[in-house]
Amino acid sequence: MVLAAGDRAIAPGLPEVQVFTSSGTWTKPAGLRAAIVEVIGGGGAGGGSETALAGLHSCGGGGGAGGYSRKLYQASALSSSESVTVGLGGSAVSGAAGNNGTASSFKGQSSSGGSGGPTTADGSASFGGSGGQGGTASGGDLNVRGGSGTGCWGEGALCVSGKGGDGVLGCGGIGKSTATSGNSLPGAIGENYGGGGGGGLTAGAAGPQAATSGGAGAAGAVIVTTYF
Repeated sequence: MVLAAGDRAIAPGLPEVQVFTSSGTWTKPAGLRAAIVEVIGGGGAGGGSETALAGLHSCGGGGGAGGYSRKLYQASALSSSESVTVGLGGSAVSGAAGNNGTASSFKGQSSSGGSGGPTTADGSASFGGSGGQGGTASGGDLNVRGGSGTGCWGEGALCVSGKGGDGVLGCGGIGKSTATSGNSLPGAIGENYGGGGGGGLTAGAAGPQAATSGGAGAAGAVIVTTYF
């Protein structure tokens, strides 16, 4: 049974799931025996591409995914209410590195956001750049680092932007590619909870080609499964 945050149905013996997609307060229900809490940080945005001069390219690396933490709490370990912080996905930036995702937390658990992907300009016949790092996690029985975004690269007419990092519950935005000059392709957004955004790319034509943005990272979440 899946409930919106703050809602509760009467269903003795059945687990209930509350998905927090924004910060708030979790209230301990009557009759609780235990709860499993999953905490996912926000994904980093993919790197944007810079303005490309004639015959040159620019591309962004993928943003890192948010970290993931999972913990089992006995009812006695939880207060009557607990603060819930849900991390934001990194925002996309045109012509510059993507912004980092922010951290999510519940009680002693914390999952940091993924790092934004950098941007790389072409200064040679072949070039490449890195992706953003995945977020870390702490305080859980299980703590998993988010996947890092892949780097971007180009050679000759070909230019490929980075894919966003995948997390436990988030998919990274796909990378873009072109073998044709005169293209500006924005990055794909991160998906689900905490996926990193994909990088953007610009392939210069006869004259300068406009910069574009990477994809925004997906917001994190806090998921509380309660048992009665």
